[in-house]
Amino acid sequence: MPGFTLPFYQLPDFTAEPFQSAPVVRFQRVLKKGVAPEGYHATSIYPEYFHIRKGEWILLKESRMDCVVVHTHPGDLEVNEFRHLKTGDEVACGRGENGEDGIFVHTHAFRFGEDLSDKFLFRSRPTRETSFSIDYDELYSLLEYERKKGFILWVLGPAVVFDRDARKSFVSLVEHGYVHCLFAGNALATHDIEGALFGTALGQDIYSKHSMHLGHYNHLDALNRVRAAGSIAMGLESGMIKDGIMRILIARKIPYVLAGSIRDDGPLPEVIGDV
Repeated sequence: MPGFTLPFYQLPDFTAEPFQSAPVVRFQRVLKKGVAPEGYHATSIYPEYFHIRKGEWILLKESRMDCVVVHTHPGDLEVNEFRHLKTGDEVACGRGENGEDGIFVHTHAFRFGEDLSDKFLFRSRPTRETSFSIDYDELYSLLEYERKKGFILWVLGPAVVFDRDARKSFVSLVEHGYVHCLFAGNALATHDIEGALFGTALGQDIYSKHSMHLGHYNHLDALNRVRAAGSIAMGLESGMIKDGIMRILIARKIPYVLAGSIRDDGPLPEVIGDV
């Protein structure tokens, strides 16, 4: 299997057509809070350039899909969600993607291969939620590349620790250097520690999935014991937490962030509940 190679970014040639004869992008004011003007341009997954004045094309920074572009003064562009639009905001308009509306969606910036005539063809084909076997080969290569040259941040939900083998597999990824940081919530850490203390998650055996007698107390007992210890790290130092994801993260000094939610049990001392 060939290794991952970081794609080369190809800058558009703005001295050539269709850019030379392209109009300046048109902006329209927001008339009602949270409502974009008719004909707004919706951002994509690709790099996008906007012709804000004759001969000057600006690349969007910190873009995200399915948002709108707001003109901020002097001459900057900001990507906003529809719900954050304010009355009077100037929103970029135009559905053309090849410069004809002063907007260029750079679909071939990274030489991804096939020639897409419709730049939003990905929406009518199998989506990012559709997996192919080749995706996993590419992911393995990317992880190997990032392990050596990049930074791998994982965002996990609690389902990872509901199964014994999945939990052990992620621990193995940490041990082999494929995890540089973890973002999760109170639930993942709580049920991981429940697994370490009782071999359950949500009161079910993490291997057989059999419900245990009074198992619904287990995660609460895990929370209570960690809070009594003072922190997850102190629970590890005491010998209480002997395995699992949180143990290996702390042992390897890998940073993690545990975000709170509106109905967390406990929560664990390390959970950030005030943002």
